[in-house]
Amino acid sequence: MNATSEQILDIDDALVSDENPARDDDVLDYERCARLHNYLVAYGWMARHKRDTPDLDALARERWFFRQPAEDIDAIRERLDAPLNSFLDLIFDPEPPFFYWVNGLEMRFCDESFPCEDNDLEDEGKERFVVIYGTVLGLGSHCLGVLYDQQLNRASFPMTLENSESVEPVNEHQDMWFPLETILTHWIFMIRLGKVIPGLPECNSTSRSQIGLWSWLPYCNAQIDSTIAAMERYSATVESRMPHDSLLPISAPLFTDSELDAASVPKDCFIRKFLTRVKTPRFNFIAPGLRVPHDKEEFARLQKFITLPNEDDCVPAVLLFPTLDRTVDLNL
Repeated sequence: MNATSEQILDIDDALVSDENPARDDDVLDYERCARLHNYLVAYGWMARHKRDTPDLDALARERWFFRQPAEDIDAIRERLDAPLNSFLDLIFDPEPPFFYWVNGLEMRFCDESFPCEDNDLEDEGKERFVVIYGTVLGLGSHCLGVLYDQQLNRASFPMTLENSESVEPVNEHQDMWFPLETILTHWIFMIRLGKVIPGLPECNSTSRSQIGLWSWLPYCNAQIDSTIAAMERYSATVESRMPHDSLLPISAPLFTDSELDAASVPKDCFIRKFLTRVKTPRFNFIAPGLRVPHDKEEFARLQKFITLPNEDDCVPAVLLFPTLDRTVDLNL
């Protein structure tokens, strides 16, 4: 593999975006997918070994899928289409787990799980459906993973067989089948967003879910920032359409920590971080019949969901915008 560490990590021009869309000619863009795959492998390796750059020689020596006997690998590759084989020629073999939901390369044929789908490749001795990356065991009883359709050259991600109803019949669920580079790009964006993080110490934390190297956070700073920005854009739009003298003279965040303490809102949660940073709307109704919580004592009094039984790792629902002159009896 003739690439430097810098080239492995420099994949911005391979990421799918509106300005750089995925290939749309129903052919696997194996070079682009290989670059995105190798970035994920290298990123995980750096986190696992606490290094700033990947050791490409060490990565090239890794054998997980390819540790199988050569005749078994050859038997699999004979049933893959040419672009998928070219993809395998260009990639590092990732140490499990490859990403939060998936162990690593599997290349498992699974046409028997989709008996109602026609296989136009049968005369060529090839199956139609291949699980490229297998779902981490324990996430379901009948695992699938990143499923590749060799007939349409599209991929989907039903983690388990029970989830397959969301992707089949294929001709009725085409919106759930994507170029493989789109799925890989999505995973990289989740890392960059801070939603999925590698390399955190393993622990029984209630603030995140962890599978081996990878942790899934219930929320991240970027999500808080984008939600605040969306709310403030909405407020600004409403305010711009109101007479200036009708706007409330408020410039502080919607809540303070002490006000949320009085309402028993949990300490470390998305809604607290949102409410203590977002600007207070300078009007009384966020939508017809829904009040902005300017009255903090009333807000605390209306938090009936806080007192309902919850699992230890669950954040109870917070009633944010109560309806006008209506209450709900939660004495279940």
